[in-house]
Amino acid sequence: MSKSIEELKSLTTQIRRDILRMVHAVNSGHPGGSLGCTEYFTALYGKVMNYKLPFTMEGKNEDLFFLSNGHISPVYYSTLSRFGFFPVSELATFRKLNTRLQGHPTTHDNLPGVRIASGSLGQGLSVAIGAALGKKLDGDQSLVYTLHGDGELQEGQIWEALMFAAAKKVDNIIATIDYNGRQIDGDTDDVLSLGDLHAKL
Repeated sequence: MSKSIEELKSLTTQIRRDILRMVHAVNSGHPGGSLGCTEYFTALYGKVMNYKLPFTMEGKNEDLFFLSNGHISPVYYSTLSRFGFFPVSELATFRKLNTRLQGHPTTHDNLPGVRIASGSLGQGLSVAIGAALGKKLDGDQSLVYTLHGDGELQEGQIWEALMFAAAKKVDNIIATIDYNGRQIDGDTDDVLSLGDLHAKL
């Protein structure tokens, strides 16, 4: 679903509006990380990924996306709705009782676009690597994309997954890190420095 640069700019602005409206309406949520990743999501769904609608969990012969830092759900939900996965009107139910749009994405309510529950940090890369290996076994040439917070990289499971991916030559996955230097407890360097992240990766 490739869009023009002007369309992407307009969508980026609209998604930012959605984020602020959703979080403000319930006085709850994580607007910072969501606002900081808006261009990423708009480009990913509007230009980069090859995906099909209606959504299926199998995702055969299409690119897959896994959100690992699930607390930035406002930007995820807005993007999915604006790109036709579910009605935009459903954004008004964010974090309310009996909604499909929980504070962290879940799968039990079958919200189109969501493939994993990502409330606990550090797990998305492992799941995505499994999906990437599954694609290799199926002869599927599509890619798997993931997004992670830099504070999330303090989770040990991330490094186990990275070591596994390198050892098994998993080359059909693209993991992006929102490297903004901040986490809920302060600067990442003060909480637990990631060191030379470029060299480690």
